[in-house]
Amino acid sequence: MLDRLESRFRLLTIGATLVPTMSALLFQLVTFTITARGLGVEQFGIYTGLLALVGVFVELTGLGSADLLVRGVSKDVSSFSRYYGNLLLSVLITLPLAVLASLLIASLLLHIQLPLWPMALALLAEIMVSRVSASTELVMVAHGHTVRAGWVRLSTVLARLFMAVLYFVLFHQTQLVGWIDVVLLQSVLMSVFYLLLSARLYGAPHFCLLARELHSGVMFSLNQSSRAMQTNLDRMILARFTDATTLGSYGAASRVLQLGLFPMQVLTRIYYPHFFREGSKGFVSVFRYGVSVAPTMFVSGVVSALVVSVCALAVPDLLGKGFQDSVHSIFILSAALPLIALQYPASDILTGGGRQGLRTVIFTGSTFGFGFVLVGGVLVFGFSGLLYAFVFAHFLLACVLWGAAFLCCKHSRVS
Repeated sequence: MLDRLESRFRLLTIGATLVPTMSALLFQLVTFTITARGLGVEQFGIYTGLLALVGVFVELTGLGSADLLVRGVSKDVSSFSRYYGNLLLSVLITLPLAVLASLLIASLLLHIQLPLWPMALALLAEIMVSRVSASTELVMVAHGHTVRAGWVRLSTVLARLFMAVLYFVLFHQTQLVGWIDVVLLQSVLMSVFYLLLSARLYGAPHFCLLARELHSGVMFSLNQSSRAMQTNLDRMILARFTDATTLGSYGAASRVLQLGLFPMQVLTRIYYPHFFREGSKGFVSVFRYGVSVAPTMFVSGVVSALVVSVCALAVPDLLGKGFQDSVHSIFILSAALPLIALQYPASDILTGGGRQGLRTVIFTGSTFGFGFVLVGGVLVFGFSGLLYAFVFAHFLLACVLWGAAFLCCKHSRVS
């Protein structure tokens, strides 16, 4: 019976993957709590503005080379060394450019109130550790080791928690500039460790740039950065139009909401390689597979929304009374989680079915759409308008993605 359940629903794999991932969620919540309390609502607001930029530029770093690795290795394991070498070179080349671009936006467009040098170090540290750890996870996912990838995420969270306890609790420090130095140290150590770990487990890289696959990599990168832009655009807009205190309160709400995304991401990592395998059989096959996993994804979104809403009640006690306004924000924002969950299988249908270009066009276009909806909500209804606009924008995106997948499937059947 267990074998049947595993072969049909992947319950054992999902359960084993959720153990380190849920542990990471718990420790990440503790780290977030310590950091927010230590920095206070105003400094946390400044840090939130920087992290919003990190969320976008980490996806541009590497130009989709990690996704190329998943696609290539899932088809031919022996190609790992080439794809891994391409990944490392791509990250090395694009990381300085990503830091420079995000620094210019933070200082010139968002007017984040932080000295230039600490701001640059913060962006470098966060982008580097996020890109390297995420790429390490995808290396393991490409080899079918989703459980092992979950432990990578847990290790990253535990390292950040250890640094937070040292800085804020044991040494009683509260300055954002000093915290940035601590984060930079953790970023360098963890990045070196992950690079050595991947080479030890799966083989040394063969350094080369796969120029012929650059276009596909850019499509992956633009798609992921567009999704990241949707996730972080709300905080960028608030950084431009509101004060640091309001941004800090909303940033706390947004951070709690992001915890609800992890169960969906776990499921997506398990399903993701299968979309390419089904896609090799034709678009109809990959569409059917996407439809079959969509209910599971939607249920995970509903459960996540309920859990996040319950967790919201504890925010003022955990973070301090200055974060009281975060509770109302979390209640409204959590309604977007089931809609986000439905976006994942629809997006992967397009990717697995060879319509990555269309997926990129949709997500790139939706970035501008998100911007108009969110800015409109802020200008017309104020801060509350941004909350409802956030949920409505995700509803529209889910409809567009599933509509595109359905039309592509219908066209494939006619052809």
